[in-house]
Amino acid sequence: MRIIYQPKGKAAEYADLALNIYKGCSHGCRYCYGPAAMRMSRSLFHAAARPKNLVCGRVMADAARLSNKGKCPEILLSFLGDPYQLEETQLRLTRGVIRILIKYDLPFTILTKGGTRIMRDFDLLQWYDKFRFGTSLVWFCDDGNAGRWEPNAASVEDRIRAIQKAKEAGMATWVSLEPVIIPEHAIELIKRIHPYVDHWKVGKINHNKKIEQTVDWILFRDRVEDLLGYLGADFYIKKSLADL
Repeated sequence: MRIIYQPKGKAAEYADLALNIYKGCSHGCRYCYGPAAMRMSRSLFHAAARPKNLVCGRVMADAARLSNKGKCPEILLSFLGDPYQLEETQLRLTRGVIRILIKYDLPFTILTKGGTRIMRDFDLLQWYDKFRFGTSLVWFCDDGNAGRWEPNAASVEDRIRAIQKAKEAGMATWVSLEPVIIPEHAIELIKRIHPYVDHWKVGKINHNKKIEQTVDWILFRDRVEDLLGYLGADFYIKKSLADL
């Protein structure tokens, strides 16, 4: 079974191809769609990062196949299971996958809430022009909110530091600003870090009816578009927000 696959539905707004190294995610984010997608309980999904079987061998086989086909779309690491969960510092599977993708000259991007953990692999990534670094950010103005929604992810400040360092190292950068929980915080985040971000993907929260029903999402969308347009930023408004 192929490990590099073509995502469908909402996931296709992020990448033409995707690769999940781990099953489960120990970051434990309360808004995570992973448990529902994998038909697992939240407690089991968030218990630990479990590597996929024979992951590097399977990536090697798929990478060789894609390389032989010619031009390959960008591959996203990862939709399910953060590639820089805490367990990665010991297992180093993501580093192994990076080496394979570079060996076969394939374009790829990493989306992580692991913050500066990724800097361990900058020695491989900063010289590779077919790589983009992405981080998911849900901006909170106090640590209590962040700890409640994203208990085991790297801190917001650590993630900001990672994208700043990536930009300084010459890498292409992007931010997934989703799910938006407090719209005003998202606006302030854009103002603060836009010099380090080459591309923005902006969505809303989609799995919390209480928040969905209390936010004026059209007003938020209009404010975001006006701000990013004023800043001359490259951005994409996800369909869940754009189609309102």
